[in-house]
Amino acid sequence: MVGGAAGRVAPLQGELTLSFLNRLAARYHLTTRDLLAAVTDLGGQQNLTGMLYPDSEIHLNAQARDRVAALCHVPPRLLERALPAWRREEPCGKYGTGPVGRLMRGEEAVAAWGPACPACTAARTGRRVPARRYLAPHERVCARHRYWLLFLPTTSGLPVPLVRCPEVIEAQRRHVRLLRHSPTKAQAFEVARAITGSWWDQPWPVEEHLWPARLEATRPDDADASWWKVTARDLITYPETVALARLLASRPLQQRTAAESGGHLPYCLGELPALVTEVAHELQRPWLVHRLAAVTHGPLFTWAHSCVRTRTAPTPAAQQALWKVHSLHRPRPLSDLLPPPGSGADSGQPEPRPVKRLRGHSLQAERAFERSLAHARAYHQQHGHLAVPKEDALGDYPLGTWLSNLRTRHTRMPTHQAAAFHALYPWWNAPWSTLWQRTWHQARDHAEAHGPLQPASGFPTTSHSLGEWLYLQCTRYPALHPEQQRLLTQIGITAAAAAAARPRRRNMRAGAEEALAHARSYTAEHGHLAQVSATTVHHGYPLGRWLAGQRSQQQRKVLSPERQQALHAIDPWWCPPWNLKWQRSYHRAREAADGRLLHAENGFNELNDGAADWLWRQCATYDELHPEQRQLLVGIGITTEVARAAQEHARTAPKTPAAAPAPGTKDKTSQGRRSADPATSTGPRRARRATEPKRPREPRSRLGHRPDLTPGFETALAHARAWHAEHGNLAAPRDTRHDGYPLGMWLFSQRNRAKQRARAGIPPSPHLTELAAIDRWWNPPWDLHWQRNYYRARDHVEAGRSFNPAARIPAPSTVLGSWITRACLQYDQLHPDQQHLLNAIGITAQTAAQWPPSPRPRPHAEALAHARTWASEHGHLCPLIKTVHDGFPLGEWLNRQRELAKKRSSPSPTQQALATIDPWWNPPWPILWQRAYHHTHPRHPATRHWLQNQHRGWLLLHPDQQHLLTTASLVAT
Repeated sequence: MVGGAAGRVAPLQGELTLSFLNRLAARYHLTTRDLLAAVTDLGGQQNLTGMLYPDSEIHLNAQARDRVAALCHVPPRLLERALPAWRREEPCGKYGTGPVGRLMRGEEAVAAWGPACPACTAARTGRRVPARRYLAPHERVCARHRYWLLFLPTTSGLPVPLVRCPEVIEAQRRHVRLLRHSPTKAQAFEVARAITGSWWDQPWPVEEHLWPARLEATRPDDADASWWKVTARDLITYPETVALARLLASRPLQQRTAAESGGHLPYCLGELPALVTEVAHELQRPWLVHRLAAVTHGPLFTWAHSCVRTRTAPTPAAQQALWKVHSLHRPRPLSDLLPPPGSGADSGQPEPRPVKRLRGHSLQAERAFERSLAHARAYHQQHGHLAVPKEDALGDYPLGTWLSNLRTRHTRMPTHQAAAFHALYPWWNAPWSTLWQRTWHQARDHAEAHGPLQPASGFPTTSHSLGEWLYLQCTRYPALHPEQQRLLTQIGITAAAAAAARPRRRNMRAGAEEALAHARSYTAEHGHLAQVSATTVHHGYPLGRWLAGQRSQQQRKVLSPERQQALHAIDPWWCPPWNLKWQRSYHRAREAADGRLLHAENGFNELNDGAADWLWRQCATYDELHPEQRQLLVGIGITTEVARAAQEHARTAPKTPAAAPAPGTKDKTSQGRRSADPATSTGPRRARRATEPKRPREPRSRLGHRPDLTPGFETALAHARAWHAEHGNLAAPRDTRHDGYPLGMWLFSQRNRAKQRARAGIPPSPHLTELAAIDRWWNPPWDLHWQRNYYRARDHVEAGRSFNPAARIPAPSTVLGSWITRACLQYDQLHPDQQHLLNAIGITAQTAAQWPPSPRPRPHAEALAHARTWASEHGHLCPLIKTVHDGFPLGEWLNRQRELAKKRSSPSPTQQALATIDPWWNPPWPILWQRAYHHTHPRHPATRHWLQNQHRGWLLLHPDQQHLLTTASLVAT
């Protein structure tokens, strides 16, 4: 776009908005600051924010853009098409409406830009006025005029001649051709730029000749060499970056890299010789092969690591990770590396200032890493390695968890941290398990102490477990990681030795004798082997696992007669033909009945509940038992006559009603379980449990008595004290966080546990007295929302604000006034302690009595009227949920009231009115039973079937259900 008529200034394609305004100001012979003042003028004030620098960009709102379009005589649509930032943002001014401009700068805030080619700008505008354009990486080179368009912070850019560097121009042509194939190539360029940037920051080897020559060929005559080396990084590395991007984007190379890894994640780049060789060949640096082979960290290693993972796990996340460049691997911005404007040496050129701390890494994080690294050094000095299990700790520090987290993200670690770990212990992040590494250290220590391992002889000098592990490595030797094979070679297990290895021999007879000795010892202690499960360990020996194997062989009838005889001598019923659970229960019952005379008539009262219940089940199923099971029961007094007597007693025992529930208790069980709540249990033992009071449970505490939980409780208590000191209460909402600690959730859990203990009849935990000492009402028996509103009212009074409930101050229309209104109207229904709290802020019974009832009808008055009418017509309040009475959805309303009643600790006035209409409107058993009761017709077949079911399950009915059926003469008493 070129300038046309006088006064018309056309923008360059991709130009920065501020660069266009600079050229526009030059056409009008104004300074840029004067032009900005005119564009953003609002009543004599400049509606402009930000500072004006040579590398700034500006965002204009619609009114300011209209002024610029009028000044340059270019239609807004053409400006929007040419200037990328023309409508990128609508800034807000400091003086309200009107034209607004906002200046911004920095590599993070402004997209990548550079100077426009001077010759191209002069040809398009007819003036030699510098301009700046947004530039993609492949647009940094003007191939026609041979310029590199270099970005320099705090300047308007620097065009660098490329007459002596034709390889840069050729690289730009290859870059353009590369981008035409696929959008992935742009991501590959970013990965390659990170790789060449990491090489640039390292000391250059003596074999490197291309970069120094290119650096000297492009350096301006008046530029300092050290300053130019920092500034020209992207220019000097550009040909290598394009070549590397073309190589990494090659699909055959990715496939060869994944195939060459053999399915193992690489430990170093030396395991991928094809990749290293091709990189060195593409960059024309044969000496790179040796240097890259030892690389275990950095952007190239991360790419290779992701490439193997992408092929082994072709998930979308893995594919995306292939081209992801972590922030720590990206080249440092020039604004971090170059000195601020105005500073310089005697030579007239600025000197590089000290390198800043990496962005995204705080000083606190670096100090935390150093402290953790000190713990790792201490562990390494003590054990000789860093193969720490995740659950292990060094003193109070969770070293295993910290190292596990670092291993997970080792490819994203800063270079200096990875180098520190590699210098301490090279295998800290090995691509195999830490258990393998620890066992290898154990084998190495054994070889140093006892000589060679002797694989061909079955590792005779090692322990059985270590010998088995070594033989397992020999059998898996070809499939092991190359570095694992190298580590095994260090302890004498080469490929040839692994092929000749023999398994670790063990004396099977001696092992069997050891297992039988442990079985005898266990039987001597417990009297039988039935209690041995698969996880039982006796004096360090896995007796359960061994005995499970013997039982499996016995069931498959492959166990030798000698072993059967030996185990039978220890315990004749070590492997009974029935379930082991029955045998274990039998032994428990035998121990409970030891030396006692069993009486089935009294429900085996002399035994504990578990043994008595089990004996009743055996008596009930006596005819179904195995003959040898019956013989065992005879040994504890359960003969055939006793079993028959128990069955007869269960059939003819009188039904004793259960004790009624204590008044005021709230049944939290579901309706299905309430329907099965027995009035009198079916068996003698259940009848005894229904008539006898429950044994008191031992008081226990879930927190406060365990030493490992005490520090956490003290921390939470400290936060609670701090919150109380600040707010004067502990009625914190559940999502409250105090200095990052979830105090609200912790208090919520403490209240829940206290309520659970209260419902179970257990005394409160001793540690909760400390919370009560902080705030007496930390766990009130009423809703915590009411308590928080009370504290708001108390704070309102203590702050000296207007407060007179009798005069309706605060007004009932406010939130606080609405709560005071409800408190006064419900004063008589409140808890006595709630009334006491209200008295403290001036709301007494006399004050509450001055509040007249609301002149509006109660919200449920109409519903109660319909309920009364229905009850008078049908005699109950159990309509179907879809019942509509005179246009009112009575069924849905009653169902909603029943749901609300479950959530309340005391009935509401509406629920009390419903109980007056029908005492069983919300029974403690399923409402379906109540509807069936009200619709009984003794002559109807369905009713007779229902009544027969009630007869059969009479003992399972609630006492009040039995009373209803009896009083209605539906059943005989």
